[in-house]
Order: sequence, then structure tokens, then C-alpha cells
Amino acid sequence: MEMEIFAKLAGKMGIGSAKLIRKAEEYGRLSQVKCMALNKVTPTSEAVICLDLAASYMKMPLDKEYAIKLSGITKKLYLSNLKAMECLMGLERHLGLSELGVQYGCMEAVGVATQILERYKKSLPSAQQQDLDLSKPLFTTTALYSACRCLKIQVDQKLAASSGAKKAVFGRLSVQFQSFGQDICKEPTTKMAQKKIAPKKMAQKKAPKRLEPMENLEVVEEDCLPSSVKQQKKEDKAEEGKTEIGQNYEEWKRKILENALKSNAEKCDS
Repeated sequence: MEMEIFAKLAGKMGIGSAKLIRKAEEYGRLSQVKCMALNKVTPTSEAVICLDLAASYMKMPLDKEYAIKLSGITKKLYLSNLKAMECLMGLERHLGLSELGVQYGCMEAVGVATQILERYKKSLPSAQQQDLDLSKPLFTTTALYSACRCLKIQVDQKLAASSGAKKAVFGRLSVQFQSFGQDICKEPTTKMAQKKIAPKKMAQKKAPKRLEPMENLEVVEEDCLPSSVKQQKKEDKAEEGKTEIGQNYEEWKRKILENALKSNAEKCDS
């Protein structure tokens, strides 16, 4: 790739920073070594992408839409090549699990994802553990995605796409990570962390029973008595009634006789 193309395209894109152009030229030379396998990449589109990456690295503003138009390729192809070149040249910004959790709204899965990566590393031979970089997007995104699946948390499918890996590679690693995740989710400590404590219900105090009048209580008590006892009580009451009538009659008879005797005595005296 001719280095003069960078200055020419930078002028059209409104880039006046010589430092940014030199950084883009550096990326251009690196892409010649590491990005030879990319398809449908023209010298112009490759140079524009290098300028885009340099602007991102130096945190300088860039008109992305105009850059895509200037590249001469479609937006979809431009973004795909941008991501591929970024990964191949090792320029991708590695988001940690916490950052991914905030970005995709699944912070409750971060703890399980961390344990998945730890168990995955321990499952490998010592020689592979030394060279393993678990901060790469392939591992972090797959671990978080697998943790969400195990915890039955809905997550944006863009999380899987952000790994930058092919679907087959992501799928195989996801199956392996989910096996770790399922074991983790079955452990008591994980269950306790995920369990939602339901608010305790206030004990409802029973209202004191209203005291019934004595006559009502007598009726209730009488209803609870056996039939034989009820019959006996009825007979007793009838007998009491007869006795009371008899006593009243004798008293009435006594008074009549007394009055009659008094009347006769008065006649005799007269």
C-alpha cells in the first residue's frame, strides 16, 4: 500500500493531525502482514479503515458516515472489515465482565461468569494456562452469555455477536461453558445469592370475641347437651311449673277461707 494515500484521504476527511496520519500509516503496514486473508478490501477502503482505527485510538472525532462513503464499500462490509482488522491486529478494546454486564443489562450473571472462566482455566493443562488470556472478547462474552443461559436471564443476541468469533467457534465454547455454569448454579451458595427473600407477612391479630349475653350462652349450652339431658331438663321445668301453680292455688284457697271466717265472725257479733 502506498503511504501517500493516507495523506490524501485524510485531507478529504478533514483530518489535519500529522500524528494521527502517522498512526494510520503504521496500521497500514501492520495490516499488510496480518490482514492478507480479508476479502473484498480495496486499498482505499483499507486506508480509510486504518484512519478510522487511528482516530479511535487517539480519541479524536471522525465522521463515520462520510468515512464509509469515501471507502467505496457498503456500510455492512465496512463495519465487518473494521471489526476483523481490529481483531487481527490486536487493537480491539477488551471490555471486562462488569462492563459487559452493564452494557447488556445482566449484572446478576457476572458472578457466575467469573466462576465459569476460573473453572475453565483450571480444566486446562498447566502449559495452556500460562498463555491463556481470558480477557479476550471471545472468553468474556461467551462466559457471560453462558451464565445468562444457566440463570435463565434474557440477554441481547448482540452480546454473542460482540465476541468477534465465528458462530461455530462461539457455539462450541458456549456448550463447554454452560456445563460449568450449570454445576455452579446447582451449588447452595449460588442458589442463596440468586434467591429473592420474600417480605415477611405481618401476623394478623384475631379480634377478641364479643361476649354473648347470659341468656344466649344458656341457649348455646343447651344446644350442645345430649337429647336425654334436654328431655330431663324439660320435665324438670314442667314439674317446677306445676309446683308453682299448686303453691299459688293453696295460697289463694287459704286467703279465701280466712276472709270467709272473718265475715262470719263479724255477723255473729252483730
